[in-house]
Amino acid sequence: MRRSIAIGAALGAGLVMLGLGLRGGGQNAAAAPQAVAPATPVRIFVVGAGADGTGPAAGASYAALIHREREATLSFRLGGRMISSPPREGQRLGAGALVAAIDATPWRAALARAEADAARSARAAQRYGALAPDGAVSQAQARDAADALSAARAGVTAARYDLSSTRLTMPFAGVVLNRRAELGETLAAGQPVASVADLSSPLLATVQVPVARIAGLQRGTGAQVLVPGRAQPIAARVMRIGAASDARSGTVAVDLALEGAGGLPSGTSASAVFAGGAGSATASDVTVPAEALLEAGGARATLYVIDSKGRARRTQVGFLGFSDRMARVSGLAPGARVITAGAGFVGDGEAVVVTAE
Repeated sequence: MRRSIAIGAALGAGLVMLGLGLRGGGQNAAAAPQAVAPATPVRIFVVGAGADGTGPAAGASYAALIHREREATLSFRLGGRMISSPPREGQRLGAGALVAAIDATPWRAALARAEADAARSARAAQRYGALAPDGAVSQAQARDAADALSAARAGVTAARYDLSSTRLTMPFAGVVLNRRAELGETLAAGQPVASVADLSSPLLATVQVPVARIAGLQRGTGAQVLVPGRAQPIAARVMRIGAASDARSGTVAVDLALEGAGGLPSGTSASAVFAGGAGSATASDVTVPAEALLEAGGARATLYVIDSKGRARRTQVGFLGFSDRMARVSGLAPGARVITAGAGFVGDGEAVVVTAE
């Protein structure tokens, strides 16, 4: 009997210890740390650095396009099949020189009909005019015949104008910038055929300036135009300031008169820096890659900045417009790390890791 009691006590003690062990294991499992989400890889732009994030800060420059003051895109006011080939790019033509022509057969026929109608109306008007004084026809009939003659003559004038419109001529002496149609092509009315420029007109640089920087700009303000591949900048001055802004880019077109630009071709891309005034950036204005902006509307924009703990923080900044592929903003401190590539894949407060890939 005593041996049975001892075995039972030992077995009970073992079960108690087993239960404690199981409870202890459950507590350890609950205390185990949960898995941490990996940081999202992103690329950044450091405020106050160059476009590659390593060089000195860029100047307050704006995108510009160089062109002649007098340029025109030529097109036919009538549709038709082109029967002459437009001149090649770079070809010089005098004022009134033929640029292109369309098949004039329909318009010659229309002129012939109009002239025949006018001749018939002239005979009728002469006959009625001679009979009216004798009372053979009424004065009203004579006046109707005279009005019909006036209408027929107007039809001849319109038909002659249509016929002349089948020939496209130079509006001034100049050079062909480009051709946009070829021999045998059927053109719609108003379809561009060629672009031409008057080489005697001055070269201009049209600059897109943010609205926030236009207030202090005035006619005569000095500027410098920088052309890729040209060692020295071109001196310039403000000649015209646009009266309206572009709703999409938030910029105003400003025309600069160039001094000593030489033979730069029309359509050359450049950048412009203003000599102080509204065209210059203030100390708080910086440029960041346009891809960094999550949204932009009016005078505000939103982007992500990485804080000291390596987390993305959604930040609102002032928006001053676009300049080429950069966005001009205010409200960012020098050295701020702005997320560019990968900004659309992180959320506010999420951990990120900067990568060069």
